Amino acid sequence: MTSKPLVTTIHAAFFRHERRYCLFAVSGRKKEFLYFSHTTRPLRSLMAGNDLATRLPELLENRELCIECGLGLSITGGAALDDGGLVAWGCTIEDANALLESLKDRLGEDGKWIELF
Repeated sequence: MTSKPLVTTIHAAFFRHERRYCLFAVSGRKKEFLYFSHTTRPLRSLMAGNDLATRLPELLENRELCIECGLGLSITGGAALDDGGLVAWGCTIEDANALLESLKDRLGEDGKWIELF
């Protein structure tokens, strides 16, 4: 990565199924990003994809639907941590953490819940 990413837009922030979510855009990148962190378990993920902000309202209508599952093939990469197992695809952990640092900076005090990988 050549420069520090800059989060320019927060599309949505919400809770669902014991997870806290934030959907955001980054300067110079066409993809949108969705980060979530489970409120009680060591489970978090940063996903990149196309048109996530346009798909989100439909997904939020169905309270039973898992947001990540509903996005399915719209997800093109990201990083995830589940009970100590860490995986990244289409990005590096360093890039994912740089994005999360930028998100935390953008959110200020409201971003304390965001954890790096």
